[in-house]
Amino acid sequence: MAGPYPCENINLLSFVENGDLGGGSMNDIWGWVDPLDSAEYVLLGRTSGTAFLDITDPVNPIYLGDLPTATQNSTWRDIKVYNNYAFIVSEAGGHGMQIFDLTHLRDIEAPPLLFEEDAHYSGWGDAHNIVINESTGRAYGVGTNTFSGGLHILDISDPLNPTLIGDFSEDGYTHDAQVVSYSGPDTNFQGKEIAFACNENTVTIVDVTDASNTNLISSTGYPGSSYTHQGWLTEDHRYFLSNDELDEQGSGINTTTFIWDMLDLSSPEIIGTFVSSASAIDHNLYTHNGYVYQSNYTAGLRILDTENIADAILEEVAYFDVYPSNNSAQFNGTWSNYPYFPSGVIAVSHIQEGLFLLGLSGELSDLGCTDTGACNYDPSALEDDGSCVGFNICGGCENEELFCVGCTDIDACNYSLDATIDDSTCFIIVPPLPQTIMQEDVGVVFQNEPGTFWYESETASDPISISESFEMSFELFPQTIWAANSNGEWDVVGGEEEPDFNNGQYHDNNAYWLEFDVFESVVFESVEVYSEQSALHSILILDTDGSLFSEVFQELDEGWNEFILNVEIPAGEGYGIRAGNDEPFLWRDAPGADINYPYEIGTLASIVSTTVTSNNQYNYYYFFYNWRMHSANPCLSERVEFNVVIDPSSHLEVGDPEVRKTLVKIIDQLGREVNEVIGQVVFYIYDDGTAEKVFIVE
Repeated sequence: MAGPYPCENINLLSFVENGDLGGGSMNDIWGWVDPLDSAEYVLLGRTSGTAFLDITDPVNPIYLGDLPTATQNSTWRDIKVYNNYAFIVSEAGGHGMQIFDLTHLRDIEAPPLLFEEDAHYSGWGDAHNIVINESTGRAYGVGTNTFSGGLHILDISDPLNPTLIGDFSEDGYTHDAQVVSYSGPDTNFQGKEIAFACNENTVTIVDVTDASNTNLISSTGYPGSSYTHQGWLTEDHRYFLSNDELDEQGSGINTTTFIWDMLDLSSPEIIGTFVSSASAIDHNLYTHNGYVYQSNYTAGLRILDTENIADAILEEVAYFDVYPSNNSAQFNGTWSNYPYFPSGVIAVSHIQEGLFLLGLSGELSDLGCTDTGACNYDPSALEDDGSCVGFNICGGCENEELFCVGCTDIDACNYSLDATIDDSTCFIIVPPLPQTIMQEDVGVVFQNEPGTFWYESETASDPISISESFEMSFELFPQTIWAANSNGEWDVVGGEEEPDFNNGQYHDNNAYWLEFDVFESVVFESVEVYSEQSALHSILILDTDGSLFSEVFQELDEGWNEFILNVEIPAGEGYGIRAGNDEPFLWRDAPGADINYPYEIGTLASIVSTTVTSNNQYNYYYFFYNWRMHSANPCLSERVEFNVVIDPSSHLEVGDPEVRKTLVKIIDQLGREVNEVIGQVVFYIYDDGTAEKVFIVE
C-alpha cells in the first residue's frame, strides 16, 4: 500500500489534486524534457484546458500554469510534442489545434501563469487525437471532421506554420494511431513511414511515406471486437499490442490485451491475448524498455513484461491502483500515462482526482547509477538517474551513517586511523630473537631472515642495510646493532633469465611493450638488456592508463648491461615497459624462443603479456630480462638488539669504544667558518662540544 493505494513494485512519488491544476476533469497526458537543462515537464489535458507542471523534482512538482481551451470545454483533449512545441487538439467544436512554445516554461518566477497559444491550425474543427512522428516532423490529426475522420497529414517541420500535405480516408474513422519510420522485420516496408491505426473494428496499417499518395497495406478485424481503441508497437516493431475499450463492459470479460505479430504487415496475426485478473476497462497503453504501461481506468496503472512476447506471453509485474474502491468496468480512474521521462518518473492522469507521479521500484527499473567509480554503482542500470554518490571516509556511501571497519590496534601493521569497528584483520611482524656473539680475532656476522632491516641504534630513522646478514668489523670493544624483521620481499628476480641468441635479433621496434601487474608497492630495481653498440638509451615505464609513468636514461655498453631503474611503483594492473628510443638496437627474442607468459616476480608482480596482437603475441619477449624488484613499503617488527661482546678471559686487549660524534663545522684560527683549506690550521667542531685542531696537507 502507498497510503490508501494498493500497489506492487511501484512507488508513489507525489500526487497533485485537480483543484491545484486549474480544475476540471483530467484526460490525456504527455511530457517534455528541456534540451537546455534536462528539466522535465508534464503536459496534462483537462476539460477546460492544458496544465503544465515542472516535475524535475517529482516529490515537489510545481504547477506552472494553464493554457485555456480554444473554444468550449470538452471531455477529450490530446497532446503531443515536437521540437519543443506542444500540439493540442480537442473534440470541442471549432477547436482546431493549439501550438504552444514549451520554452515559455523556463524560469517562471511566480507561477501559476495564464498562457496563450503561439499559433493555431484551423484546418479541422474538432479532433479526437493528434499523432506525431518526430523523426519526420509530421503530425496526423485523427478522428477529425475531415477526410472521413481518417488521417489528416501535416508537415510541422516549421512548428508555427503547419502545412496540409496529404490524407488517408479509405478505411474511415481512426480513433488513435502510432506512426513510425518503420524498422521492423517486413523487408517490403523497411525505411518507410507506416501508420498503425485503430479504426473502431480493425487494426489498419497504412503506408504514408508519400503523404499525397497514401496506400492501405492491410485492415484486419478480430472475433468479438467491440471498439478497437488504441495500440502501440514494441520497440523492435515486431509486435503490436492493442486494446478494445468496450469488450469488458459489453462482453463481461476481464481486461484483455491483444498481441499482434507484425512479421508481415500485409497480413498481421493475433497470436494471443493477455487477460488480467481485473475486470476494468482498458484505455491507453505504451511500450518502453521491454514493458507495457497500461492505463486501465479503475484498475489503475498496470505494467506488463514483454520478455516472452514471442511465445504470446505477457506477465504483469507491477501495478498502482489509483481507484482503490473497485475494479469494475466503468469510465473512472486513470485515462492515460507517460512513461518516457529519462528520470524514470511515470506520470499518470486520474480523471476525477488529478495527477500521480510514480516510479518503478526494485529490479524493474533500468535506471540507476552508471558511474563505475561511484559508491552506489548499479551494474544492471541502463540509464543514469543522477543518484551517483561518492565514498565516505569509511568506504561507505556519502550521507550514510559513518562506521569504519578495519584494524583498530595502533601497534598493528595494518592499523587504520579511521577504523571504529575492528574486523579482526590486525597483524604484526614477529621480531627477531636476540643474538649475542663473542668477539674473537675476526669480524662478526649476524644472520637473520631475508629482508632484515639493520639499524645503527634503536631510534635511527633509516636502516644502514637491508639483507639477511650483517657484518660487524673486528673491534676491541663491545658493539651493538639493531635488527627488525619485515614482511617484504627482497632481491626478487623474475622473467626470462637471458636471451635465446639462436632465436631473435637486434631490433629498433619500440612501438610495443611488455605488460605487467604489480600486487603491492614495489621498487623496480633493474632489468638486463643486450645492446648492439655503446650509446645512450632510455627505458619507459607506462602507467596503467598507458601514460608515461617514468623514464630512465643510461649509457649502455656493447653487449650485456644491467639497466638500473630504481622506480617506485604502486600496486596496479596493466603497467608497461618499453624502449624509449630506437637506437642503439636492443636484443629481443623471436618466434621459437619458447616464451611462456606469465612470469612471476616472487609475489610482487607478474609479467603477463605484450601489446603485440598478431600471431607473434606469445613469441616475442621484447628486450628485457632478469627483472629485479623489492617491496617498497614493508611493515616492520619491533627492533631487537644484537650484541658483540668481549670475553674478559681472552687474550684480546680491550680498549674504550670509540665515541661516535658528528662534525658540525670547520673554523679557521680567526674563528671564521670555512671549508677545508689545504696548508693551514683549522678546527673541527663536533656535536658533543669537543674540538679538534687539524693541519690539512695534500
